[in-house]
Amino acid sequence: MESFFVKGITRRNRLTLLLLVIWFGSLWGAAEALIGGLLHSLLPPTVPGKIMIVAATGIMAWALRKTGKWWAPVGIAMVAAPLKLFSAVVFVLPITAPVVLNPALGIFAEGIGFSLIYLLFCGLPVARWAKFVAIGAGAGAIYSFVFVGTVVGIGLSVYPPMEVIKELGTKFPYWARSTSGLINFAKTSLPYSAIMAGIGSALVVVLPAKTYPRLNPKGLLSGSALWLTIFFVSSWLT
Repeated sequence: MESFFVKGITRRNRLTLLLLVIWFGSLWGAAEALIGGLLHSLLPPTVPGKIMIVAATGIMAWALRKTGKWWAPVGIAMVAAPLKLFSAVVFVLPITAPVVLNPALGIFAEGIGFSLIYLLFCGLPVARWAKFVAIGAGAGAIYSFVFVGTVVGIGLSVYPPMEVIKELGTKFPYWARSTSGLINFAKTSLPYSAIMAGIGSALVVVLPAKTYPRLNPKGLLSGSALWLTIFFVSSWLT
């Protein structure tokens, strides 16, 4: 659990770590755009987000195993979350509109939740797959509270005025404006988030963390460029 700039890490290793974070973060963004976009076109609006939790936690678990750094989930979330704001360009909306900002806040909350729970439970004396299932489920549970905190603490302070939101015809998280709404959101979000995140984190058993991606700077840069290309093309087409 050493720091990113801890003494003893070579400059090349630091570069590799940074490129790995970008690689996994852009992969997460590409998955959100391609898979999430397709799911939104095929399924009811409330379903795709539940399914994408599996992909998100799978990618975070993969990144954590590959890097060995507890902060990796937060790091890749800091890459993927800003990419999600690109939907403001696609849908011609303010970047602070809830429909644009909240998914980005959700990604960031997922990264924070996963890293926090990993710090708490990484020492569990159980099989690796069971440990990651427990970490994923715990991260999914705490994600709901972190997301609520970001919406209340950040979202409500930067959203456009209500008359602008109504004029744009976009959604607004009315649940965030009352205590009962917050409690109801947490109660409904927590169970499926924990279950789906536990499933996603269990994928760490089959993900190719030992062999892929290779720790080659040129290869990581090329991979990130590919994921970003998929992200931007998918954002426009789905």
